[in-house]
Amino acid sequence: MELRAALAANAGPGDEVGPVEVQRSAEMAIAVIGLVFAGVGTAKTIWDWWRSRRTQGVTVTVLLGDGTRVEVSNLNEGQLEIAFQQAESRER
Repeated sequence: MELRAALAANAGPGDEVGPVEVQRSAEMAIAVIGLVFAGVGTAKTIWDWWRSRRTQGVTVTVLLGDGTRVEVSNLNEGQLEIAFQQAESRER
């Protein structure tokens, strides 16, 4: 899926990109991402990808390494970055 490719292209050295699962219905595509590393750059990549597709009904759910589930459509870009930073801090 193109989201996984975007994440892999923007991953830093040593970052892992988990699988991206896509569930499709007649009305929408849902991307479910499992992230081991979720920094601000990852948040921006996901936000930009989703923002360009949200009018098509695409939703993104991120499952962070600490078990936190983040629904991208429920946040703004700043809140998404904060959620990722907090998850990253908890994992250290």
